[in-house]
Amino acid sequence: MRRLTLLAALAAVAFRPVIAQSSPSRAADSIEIISVAQAALRGISTKDTALLRQVMLPGSQLVSATDPMPFSSRAVTRSDSTFIAGIGSMTTRYLERMWDPTLFLQGPLALVRAPYDFHIDGVFSHCGVDTFTLVRSAGAWRISHIAYTTQRVGCAPSPLGAPGVS
Repeated sequence: MRRLTLLAALAAVAFRPVIAQSSPSRAADSIEIISVAQAALRGISTKDTALLRQVMLPGSQLVSATDPMPFSSRAVTRSDSTFIAGIGSMTTRYLERMWDPTLFLQGPLALVRAPYDFHIDGVFSHCGVDTFTLVRSAGAWRISHIAYTTQRVGCAPSPLGAPGVS
């Protein structure tokens, strides 16, 4: 038992998030990283494929998993080019909103995790958790991977309120 407690304490120290305010450069990186994740959601919501190409590294991937994941199902993986082409050709209006992002930052790698809700043509569709993996490349933070869950029932109300309501 004591061994498990020690391992848990070590894991908590090893995997703690970096505090953005630890230095001015970390704070600036933190703001930029969250802004890139938000820009990706804005690109989805406005069908802005140029913005999506700007914030995503070529060859990046998206993975979605239903929550709870049925035993017989698999996660769905798409390339950035397939995803961006789909956004550009959609005829419905999407709105994806995240809140309370958690940031883990280590050197040139960052991970943003946040709950989100998703609306299609103004109607709630699902909620879940978005994760964005970003890499600092050529002086800019860009998304290398997006993974997210989709949950259709049991979603808590968004702290952002109803869409279009400030």
